[in-house]
Amino acid sequence: MVKRNVVGIIAEYNPFHNGHAYHMRKAAELAGARAVVVVLSSNFVQRGEPAFQDKWSRTESALMGGADLVLELPVPFSCHNAGVFARGAVRILASSGIVTHLSFGMEGEIPGQEAIVDILLHEPPPFKEKLKSSLKKGISFVEARANAVEELVPGSKMALSTPNNNLALAYLLELKRENLPLSVLPVRRIGQGFHSAEIGEFASASAIRRELKMGSLHRIRKSMPVSSYDLVLRDLASGRCTVDDKRLLAAYRILLARSTHEELAGIAEMGEGFEAVLKSAAPQATDLEDFISRCVTKRYPRGRVCRHLVHILIGLDHWTNRCYQRIGPPCIRVLGANGTGRGLLGEMREKAKLPVLSRCDESKKGPVSSLMAIERKSTDIWESLLPGMKANAEKRAVPILIP
Repeated sequence: MVKRNVVGIIAEYNPFHNGHAYHMRKAAELAGARAVVVVLSSNFVQRGEPAFQDKWSRTESALMGGADLVLELPVPFSCHNAGVFARGAVRILASSGIVTHLSFGMEGEIPGQEAIVDILLHEPPPFKEKLKSSLKKGISFVEARANAVEELVPGSKMALSTPNNNLALAYLLELKRENLPLSVLPVRRIGQGFHSAEIGEFASASAIRRELKMGSLHRIRKSMPVSSYDLVLRDLASGRCTVDDKRLLAAYRILLARSTHEELAGIAEMGEGFEAVLKSAAPQATDLEDFISRCVTKRYPRGRVCRHLVHILIGLDHWTNRCYQRIGPPCIRVLGANGTGRGLLGEMREKAKLPVLSRCDESKKGPVSSLMAIERKSTDIWESLLPGMKANAEKRAVPILIP
C-alpha cells in the first residue's frame, strides 16, 4: 500500500538535538508518513533572540536528522508571540497542498483541551470579563488569559503555563479558526523541561546553548545527533554562531540612544510608554541579562521584552507588522530538501495555494517582494552580530540540497 500522508512540524532547531530527532521519528511513525516537512524559524526566533546558528545550518541539521523538506517561517512571524508564530507557520503548512498532518510537542495532556480552544475561539462574555479584570491588575496577557480560562475550565491554568503547551493551543486554535484540514498528532516531550539547565541525553535547547556559549562542548556531545554536533563545531570554528552577547547589547544600546521616543513608539506592538523603560535601562545595565532583567515586569515578561528589542533591531514597524498579520505569509520559501523532498516540491508547484520560491529575490513586486526585503535586511543584521559575517548572505543563498 502506498503511503499518502505527509507530516508537518513547526520548529526552530536552535540547535537541533536528540529530543527533536525523537519527535521527528515519532511523528512520522504515528502519521504513517511518507515524508516529513518542517517549517523552520528564520534567523530571529520566537523567544526574541538571534538564532544560535543561521537558518541554513539549522536546515542542514534538520535534513540530516530526518526531515525531507524544510520551508521558512519568515521573520515577521518567527519572532513574535505564540499566536502570530502559530498563524504564520500553520498557514504555510496548510497552503503547501501536500501536508496532511501537524505534529507538535506537548509537556503533557491539557485538561479540557477542546473546551479551552472553543473558549479562545469564541471568547464568551465570562471569559472577556475575567480577562479584562486580570489585565487591570498589571499582569501579562498570557497569565491573564490563563486566569480567565481557569475560571471556566478548572485545572487548566497549570497546563497553560508551559511554552510548549501554549504553542500547542495556538496551533489548535488556528486550525479551528480557519477550518484547516490537517490531522493533529501531539507528541509528549521527553527529557528535561523547556527551560531546564540540566544536561543529558535529552537536554533542552536552552541548556545546550548555555553550555556552548561557555565553551563546554564536551558536556553537550551526547545531547545531539552526531551530524548536528559536527555542524555546530564547524560553525563555531568559523565564527558563525551568536555566542557574544556583548555585540547584541552594544547594538541595542546604539539603537535606543539614537532613537526618539516617537520613533520607538512606532515599533511593532510597542505600547504604554514601554520605550521609555528600554531607553532608561540600556545605559545602566552591566550586561545583556541585566538589561533584560531591568525591563521585565508583570505585564512585560521576558519573552515580550526580548521580542520588542529584536523588532527595534530589525526595524519592524507597527504598520508592517499588522499588515503581515492580516494577510499572512504571501509565499512559501524553500530552505532545503533531500531527494524525497524534491519530489514533494514537484507536487507543491501544482497544488500549493501560494507561490513557491527557492531564492530570496525571485519576486519583484507586491507583498512577496516586501517580505523578501525584510528577510534580506534581517539576515544582514544577524550576520553583523558574528565575527565570521558574510556579505549579502541572503541574496546569495540557495536551498540546501542533500541526496
